[in-house]
Amino acid sequence: MPELPEVETIRRSLLPLIQGREIINIEILHPDILINHDQRPLHGWEITGLRRRGKYLLIDLVQASDPAEGALLMVHLRMTGKLLYRTEEIEPTKHTHLRFSLKGENIAWLDFEDVRRFGRVWLLPAFGELENPGLASLGPEPLSAEWSLESFRDILQRRRTSIKAVLLDQTVVAGIGNIYCDEALFRAGISPDRPSNSLSTEETARLQEAVRYVIKEGIGHRGTSFRDYVDGLGGKGHFQQHLQVYRRNGQKCTVCGETIVKRKIAGRGTHICPQCQK
Repeated sequence: MPELPEVETIRRSLLPLIQGREIINIEILHPDILINHDQRPLHGWEITGLRRRGKYLLIDLVQASDPAEGALLMVHLRMTGKLLYRTEEIEPTKHTHLRFSLKGENIAWLDFEDVRRFGRVWLLPAFGELENPGLASLGPEPLSAEWSLESFRDILQRRRTSIKAVLLDQTVVAGIGNIYCDEALFRAGISPDRPSNSLSTEETARLQEAVRYVIKEGIGHRGTSFRDYVDGLGGKGHFQQHLQVYRRNGQKCTVCGETIVKRKIAGRGTHICPQCQK
């Protein structure tokens, strides 16, 4: 599943290409992918912005004929979803679910593709994210000042579940998934099965710093590409070349030489250095 760095990379790659363009047509190839409860019109919207919240992409819209009327396209890529910008129209594949035709100096297309069909797109009223349960429940962004050490420490002290489970809880901090969770815990030297309330203040600070470090590094390397993830232009990320534990089970730890192991923790495959993480 694309995590915060991958979704942010997609956002950055698409924003300058789609902002200011008008959606003149939406081709709905698989109706279950688009959720439009209010039956709002599907064309005539101008794209005014592209934001990210956690693992969601938020496309801000205004009516081209009436800028006072706004709407929001909310996108969640789930496991294998992609948003791909094209300057040449190609025949949709069986995995192309939505196609947005964009007016500009030259026509362009924005395709929503998803092999496993778990991804969804919602058409909501303007600022609809404030009322959407999935978005409204999200915790702070990990790179924001809102995610303070004090608030993080307070949450951990109230939880007995594993620290990995807490980091994956999107209501605690938004956007962290399995890859960056494993990498952050390794860099912090903390075993993922530790009870959250067992972490000291110093360990909590170290973990918060490690989370922020791997998120920034992931963005800097344009995300992690193993199979499905690409940015808005189809480009792959490079952070997979810099991973220290994730998917390195059976290989030697780059720090101590111990063999990286894989265990199931919090219901997820988890990569650990038994020597470095305590």
